[in-house]
Amino acid sequence: MPAVRAALAITMVREYSLSVYRAAKLLGVAPAAVSNYLAERRSNKKLVKKLLEDSVYATYIREYTQKIIRNEVKVDEVMCFFCKLYYT
Repeated sequence: MPAVRAALAITMVREYSLSVYRAAKLLGVAPAAVSNYLAERRSNKKLVKKLLEDSVYATYIREYTQKIIRNEVKVDEVMCFFCKLYYT
């Protein structure tokens, strides 16, 4: 699920103006990982693009980004949601 993490990180930094360090802390990854997501050096570029541009997936990404920022859900719960969504 690196693509989901990448989409969440990109949304946190670009749409919600979080720092790379804050996004990394919220996602439980290193700041270098977030920087690599932003520079498209890590994860599946096509899948990340689909998550950010497809109306259904993009809505979920934004919704869960907000919930993570507000500490309403944990990243693991978000990953479970996307796994279920993808495999059903």
